[in-house]
Amino acid sequence: MLVLDPTAVPQAIDPDRGPDAGPLIGKRVGIRYDLTWRSFLWTTEEWTHKLTAAGAEVMPWCSESRQDVKLKDAVLVELDNFATDVDIAIVGLGN
Repeated sequence: MLVLDPTAVPQAIDPDRGPDAGPLIGKRVGIRYDLTWRSFLWTTEEWTHKLTAAGAEVMPWCSESRQDVKLKDAVLVELDNFATDVDIAIVGLGN
């Protein structure tokens, strides 16, 4: 019997987590989320509590209309504003 395995070889992961954010006091931390995964809402709420307790100002941004092609330009403007208004951005769950 021949059993075929349809799974792909995992991609290599870069172990570099990026630069350290340093102390969070007084920094604006943006959290970009969407409504695709309910876990975004739970995680955003949990991170907001922890980041605020560490002295950061949290600026959440929901990318809810990214599926609507007519709103694409407006969403890109919102995203650009989000990126320039924060010192640190969290943009995904990493799952």
